Amino acid sequence: MRKSLMIASTLALSIGAASAQTTPTTPATPAVTTTAASQVTTFSDVPAGHWAKDAVDVITQRGLIQGFPDGTFRGNENLTRYQAALIFYRLLQTGALSNSNLSQTDLATITRGMQEVSTELAAISSRVTDLEKLTADQQARISALEDRINALGNASTSASPDLTALTARIDALEAAVRNIPAGPQGPAGPAADTSALEARIAALEQKVNAAPATTTTTTTTGTVTTEPAPTTVVIGETPATTPTRGNLYAGVSVSATSGTCYIPNANGKQVKFCTSFGGMVGSSQIIGPFGARVAAEYKPANNAISADANATYSLNTGSSFQPYVGVGLGLTSSTSRSNTSTNTTDTYVNALVGVDYQVTDSIAAFAEGNARYYLSNKGTGALTNSTDVAAKGFVPAIKAGLKFYF
Repeated sequence: MRKSLMIASTLALSIGAASAQTTPTTPATPAVTTTAASQVTTFSDVPAGHWAKDAVDVITQRGLIQGFPDGTFRGNENLTRYQAALIFYRLLQTGALSNSNLSQTDLATITRGMQEVSTELAAISSRVTDLEKLTADQQARISALEDRINALGNASTSASPDLTALTARIDALEAAVRNIPAGPQGPAGPAADTSALEARIAALEQKVNAAPATTTTTTTTGTVTTEPAPTTVVIGETPATTPTRGNLYAGVSVSATSGTCYIPNANGKQVKFCTSFGGMVGSSQIIGPFGARVAAEYKPANNAISADANATYSLNTGSSFQPYVGVGLGLTSSTSRSNTSTNTTDTYVNALVGVDYQVTDSIAAFAEGNARYYLSNKGTGALTNSTDVAAKGFVPAIKAGLKFYF
């Protein structure tokens, strides 16, 4: 009922304002008679002959109601308080209220209606002020962006190196996307991650096309910082690295030499080889690739102890396998051939060739071949194929064990 009353009051006020404007003796007539009054807006849902056609034309000519953007009046819809406030606001702006010839009853009715929507009028005024300020701010931001775009366009000729760097980064990212391995669902799995990366690449391409790359570019929307292009982007398995190790080491070994020996504590059972157990300490690098080591071993079958010192030369292959060679001198103490109750010492020249396999940074397995040339054969621990104390000859051996580097 209240909304209907507002509509009626508005229409009455509009008609009264129209009659006041057409009266020659009214002073305010020139102020409200504009070219807009001669323009009639035709609404698609208010055809000719409609019972409210004249009233709609009048209030439209006075600028109180403008209709909807789709060209309709929508006369059957309820009038909201905001719409009523807007109508009264326009009415006050035109000055038609003070120039109307409405009765005191009509003016009182309109006054009450305006008082009811006073809050909405104040809100609309505030919103209009805010919109005007927002429009001014947006215009200032647009002007600033236009100036910056023009400046960027003028500087584009000097940005080719940076653009090349960004292009290289984009190419690398595209290669990385293609190299991403399939997830748990295999090649037919979801492509969400790939889509996200492609979107980021597209954004980078847009930056390359839109602006030259500089050290730091600041705009009203944020800061974009470019970095040097990476040389290579690799996604996948990391390359194998060669373990590093120290120069000093200590090791344990077991070796076998040719000849007929007895197995200790086995009732004198003979075998065709003699086994020795030993240890060593040394350095793989003392001067450049040259190193040295001291080794000792015990042969239970002959109750013989041998010790030698060797100079070594290591070949650095850049892999886990490290070959080496060496030469040296040694002594063997064993039971004398002429007097089994005493021990005697024999001298030998030693030559070796071997290879280390680096298991970890501190542990290596090794295998090597030894060739001892005995200069005498006074003890049973020297030559195994002759009992002549004046004999000389080679005793080959194979040695294997572990080295602990530190």
